[in-house]
Amino acid sequence: MPLPLKILSVLVLPLLAAIVPAAAADIAIPVQDADPALHALLPDAVRASGRITLVTDAHALPCEAFDDARQTIVGFEPDVIRAVTQKLGVGVEMTSTDFPGVIPGLQSARYDMAMSCLTDRPDREESMTFIDYWMGVAAIYTLESDTSVTEDPLTLCGLRTAAQSGISYIDMINNLLSVHCEKNGKPRIELSELPSRAAVLLALYAGRIDFALSDTAAAADLKAKAPKPVRMVANRFLPRSYTGFAVRKDDTALAAALQAGLKAIYENGTYDLIAKKWQLEPLKLEAPGINLATAQPFDNPKP
Repeated sequence: MPLPLKILSVLVLPLLAAIVPAAAADIAIPVQDADPALHALLPDAVRASGRITLVTDAHALPCEAFDDARQTIVGFEPDVIRAVTQKLGVGVEMTSTDFPGVIPGLQSARYDMAMSCLTDRPDREESMTFIDYWMGVAAIYTLESDTSVTEDPLTLCGLRTAAQSGISYIDMINNLLSVHCEKNGKPRIELSELPSRAAVLLALYAGRIDFALSDTAAAADLKAKAPKPVRMVANRFLPRSYTGFAVRKDDTALAAALQAGLKAIYENGTYDLIAKKWQLEPLKLEAPGINLATAQPFDNPKP
């Protein structure tokens, strides 16, 4: 059984575009007091250096993005990791790169951990450990002028779409949406892989594809930056997924320390405050967990 969620069903999807802001609410997140017992859980190398190195793709709020001065990475996940590392008594050094370099950067040991609204998937758990603390839900985005796409998944059949290489949307399109089309005698969705989220969105705005998938949580930021009006369409086959930090499979000490730090900011209310700041309360998990994609999978609809 999955963890209890601050959400009742995927019927909340049409509401999220209205409640998720393009910018954070004016809520200050308190600096955390370091806990020596939690600090002792960290790997020796991290305690010796006094910092955790982190790789991300700071591309869009509310996950993470550079501020207007392009000096600081801000967002829901940066707020969480800053609070966690303060509790652990170390600093955090964040580096942004294009998404295709995030997971290889972690696996090569260039960085201690990764975050980039990373979806916890069983195949990824083979080489990484996920410390999950919130939920991801995708939605269909199409131009506002295109009324052919509706909440009926069959309206996607035979259409053109694209997804960024290496992300979970490729699997959703090929193994959920297109499978549903085939089972109903409809043509599969025509999928192209592109190098970046920006390239996918540019293809949508230019009319080279008919729709794209993106995080529900990013709706307001996407709409605010779009050169053409876009709309979000819910789809019952787009699964709920666990999202969190990732560390290398053999880095069990860091995984345990991060989970302990997350539990601490859950217990003192900081996690709830960060979720309120970014208006992501519907996507909270009741408690953080390790590799929940396999430990407590969601009972998602199947095509």
